[in-house]
Amino acid sequence: MPLPAGGEMAWPPPELHPVAKKLTEWGAWYSGDGDALVSVYSLAGSATTPLSQTFFASDMAYGASGPATVARTFWGQPLTPGTVRTKLHVPVAADIAELSANLLFGEMPTFTATDSATQKELDAFQTDGMHSSLREAAELTAALGGVYLKVVWDETLSDRPWLVPVTPEQAVPTWAWDRLKNVTFWTVLHQDEDVTIRLLECHEVGSISYGLYEGKPTELGERIPLSSFEGTQHLAELYGESGVMLTELPWLTAAYVPNVKPNRIWQGVRCAVNFGRSDFAGIELLMDALDETYTSWMRDLRLAKSRIIVPSSMLESEGPGKGARLDLEREAFVGMEGMLTDPNSSGITLNQFDIRVDEHLATAEALFEQIVQSAGYSVQSFGGKGDVAAVTATEIQARKEQSLNTRDQKVLYWRPALQHLFQALLGIDRLVFGAQVRPEAGIDVAFPDAVQPSLKDLAETLSVLVQAKAMSLKLRVQTLHPTWTKAQVDQEVAAILAEEQATAPAARPAPAPVPAAP
Repeated sequence: MPLPAGGEMAWPPPELHPVAKKLTEWGAWYSGDGDALVSVYSLAGSATTPLSQTFFASDMAYGASGPATVARTFWGQPLTPGTVRTKLHVPVAADIAELSANLLFGEMPTFTATDSATQKELDAFQTDGMHSSLREAAELTAALGGVYLKVVWDETLSDRPWLVPVTPEQAVPTWAWDRLKNVTFWTVLHQDEDVTIRLLECHEVGSISYGLYEGKPTELGERIPLSSFEGTQHLAELYGESGVMLTELPWLTAAYVPNVKPNRIWQGVRCAVNFGRSDFAGIELLMDALDETYTSWMRDLRLAKSRIIVPSSMLESEGPGKGARLDLEREAFVGMEGMLTDPNSSGITLNQFDIRVDEHLATAEALFEQIVQSAGYSVQSFGGKGDVAAVTATEIQARKEQSLNTRDQKVLYWRPALQHLFQALLGIDRLVFGAQVRPEAGIDVAFPDAVQPSLKDLAETLSVLVQAKAMSLKLRVQTLHPTWTKAQVDQEVAAILAEEQATAPAARPAPAPVPAAP
C-alpha cells in the first residue's frame, strides 16, 4: 500500500488488531515481565490493555467463529488485598527464543557471489556487525512469529548499508498471494494527551516513501511537511517534502521472515494468514502452569521456615506501650507454677511444615519437558541432566534431533529472505556508495551444520579423503573453516603452499653425463 492520505482513519488499521493482541501476549512471555503478564491476563489491566478487554469480555477469539472461553490463568488471579505479589516467573519463553537464535545463527551463514568484486563487498557485510543483527532478528522471530528486516543507510555513520530488524506490530504489510508486495513501517515520534506524531516509511519495489502525520493515539491524522518536525528535517533535505527516494531496484528493500508456517490461530484472519507461528503458540497455559508450580514451591519454603510459639510469660516487657520481646540467646528460664497446663512441657512449641520437594520437582520437570517438546525442541538442547562423557557429533545429533529438525524448517524461510535482502543491500551499496558490484548475478546462502564434528573426527575424515586423492587443498581449508570468507581461504591456501615449498627437500643435482667410448 502507498502512504495513506491521512485524516480520521484509524491507526494502526483495525484489521490488524487481532494480530496486535496476540503479539502483546507473546511479547509479555518473551519479556518475562510480571507486570506485563498481569496486564495481559488480569482483570486489573482491562482498563488499559486491549487484549485483556477482549480476553475477559469473551468476544470473538482472534477472528475464529464463536465466542472465546475465558481460561483460568495463574497470572490472571487477583492479588489478595493487603498482600505483596509473590508470583515467580520462569523465563522458559526467553530461553526457547534464545535457543532458536543460537541454532540458526550460532555461526554466520556463508554468502557467495559469482564475481570477485561482489564477493569482496559481501565479505565486508559479514564482518560489519551483520552477524549480531541476524541473531537478534532470529530471537524476535521465534518469540513473535516473524520479523521484518529493512535496508538502512547513513553516510555519516557508515560507508555501506546494513540491516535493521523491525517487530511485526510496527508494520502494515500488503501481500500478493503469499509474497510481500510492500510494507509500511511506522514509528511514534511524539505523543501527549492531545497530539500523536507518527513517521510512516513505505518500502515498495523501486522506491521508499516517508510521510509525517499529526493525529491522535488511535487516529492517523493529517499529513504534515517533513521539515515541520526536528526529527525528520534531514529527510526533507534529502528527498524534499514529498519524501520519495527512487531506488530503481527490482528488489524490495525490506523482507518478512516467518518463524514457521502455517499459523494455526490465524487461518481465519485474512490479513494475517501469511504471518508465521511463534514458538510460544499453544503453550501459553503450560508456561503459566510452570510459573504456578515454582511459585507454590517457593511458598512451601516460606511457610516451612522454623518458627517457635512461646507463652506470654516468657516475654520480657520493654515498658508501657513499647511491647515485649523474647531473648532467644538466653540459656535458662524460670518457670512459674500454674502458668503451664502441662507440668512436663517447657511451654515452647516448635512449628515447621514439610517442603514438598519431590512433588514440585516432578511437576516442574514434566511441564518443562512438555513445553520444550511442544515448541519443537529436544530437552537435551537445554543441557541439564546427562552423562559428561565425550560423545561424537553423530550422537549429539541423535539426542537433539527434534531441535535440529525445527532448525532445518526455519532455514527454509531464512535462506530466500537473506538472498533477496543481500541483493537489495548490494543494490543500495551501488546506488548510494558507488560500490562496483553486480547483485543481479545472484547470491548463494549456505547455513553451516548446527552440530560440528570435533577437530579429531574432522582430521581423520580429511586424512582419509587426502589419501584417496578425493579432495583439493582449497576444499580441505573450506571444510575445516566453513565460516571463512573466500579471501581468508585463499590466504590460508597460499600460506600452506609456501610452508610446504620451504620445507621440501632440495632436489638432487642431475648426474654428470658419461662420456661416450672412443
